[in-house]
Amino acid sequence: MIELIVACIPAYNEERELGPVIIKASKVVDKIIVCDDGSSDLTSEVARKLGCELIVHSQRKGKGNAIKDLFVKALELGADIIVTLDGDGQHHPEDIPNLINPIIKDDADMVVGSRFLGNSKEVPFYRIIGNNMFTSFTRLISNNNFKDLSDSQSGFRAYSKKVLEYVKVYESGMSIDSEILVSMSDGSFKVVEIPIQVSYNGNEGSTFGPINHGFQVFYFIFKMMSEQKPFLFFGLPGLVMMFVSFFLGVRVVNIFLESGDVAIGTSLISVGIFVVGFIAITTAIILKVIVNNIKKNN
Repeated sequence: MIELIVACIPAYNEERELGPVIIKASKVVDKIIVCDDGSSDLTSEVARKLGCELIVHSQRKGKGNAIKDLFVKALELGADIIVTLDGDGQHHPEDIPNLINPIIKDDADMVVGSRFLGNSKEVPFYRIIGNNMFTSFTRLISNNNFKDLSDSQSGFRAYSKKVLEYVKVYESGMSIDSEILVSMSDGSFKVVEIPIQVSYNGNEGSTFGPINHGFQVFYFIFKMMSEQKPFLFFGLPGLVMMFVSFFLGVRVVNIFLESGDVAIGTSLISVGIFVVGFIAITTAIILKVIVNNIKKNN
């Protein structure tokens, strides 16, 4: 039985937009927790005056750390369903009932609000391109458990309590949304998407913001692919290098047999590629053994 629905809002310098988000969300959830991630404005005061539970970081720690602290607090309060949404007005709290409905009906353990299932005209083009790339990689490192997922970077989500009790997340930055999905992929959880509205209203931040977001997510995916798919990430390129080295070696031998000359440049390239390929394959094998041992111990 669902008794407590909690909205979790990470916020950084959102004194202007946070109030309306809290007021609208309070109409459809039981409790709201705001994490002020080192703001220099009145974000904390807005949340406090509107009766929210408040977590304050003395300095900015990143979205990932804010979300982790919000999850811990929500579980301490006994939340049955946890909704995450941004404090900048991008997400519409009016969509929360649709977001939590599949969990209430026991049709899902987690619901992702997708910006791309409905009318995505509000979404900037570069976000569409970036999301498609990151979503494809997230599906890959999640063993295609989320093959129908269209918006892996959406921060507007609803979680059942058992999902948050299961997942283990460590990232401090913007890659937290992908990390949660990867962490969930080993469990038997039902994940669905629903279309949501978004309003950017020119609130795109500086150019550095989206670029920084992209680099953080790319780094996380790079790291996870190397850990979870070492044969694909290291082994396959290493094997290709070994074949290239072999064919270059054959060419060196043919030149020597035909003319008696030693193609020193080609020989050095062949040896260099062989060494790099051998190291890559060895790395893949070592990483695979380590990952398997960690999983066995866990």
